[in-house]
Amino acid sequence: MNSEIDIANHYLVPPHRVLSQQEVEQVLNKLGLSVQNLPKILANDPQVVKLKAKVGNVIEIDRGKEGKYYRLVVPAL
Repeated sequence: MNSEIDIANHYLVPPHRVLSQQEVEQVLNKLGLSVQNLPKILANDPQVVKLKAKVGNVIEIDRGKEGKYYRLVVPAL
């Protein structure tokens, strides 16, 4: 029996996904930001680990009616 819980399926966890480089450029142009101006998310965050995202990737968090949020993956502390 597997005792691990998949937090991605919890109702309070919004969908996360890794953006392609083209999508990152579009988002940054739309927001008028550079990638370093994005809020950060640590590489050891459970959702980042599940997505197998790497440092430097940009994650999109879809919070439904609240909108989409973007985070830059940075090294774990």
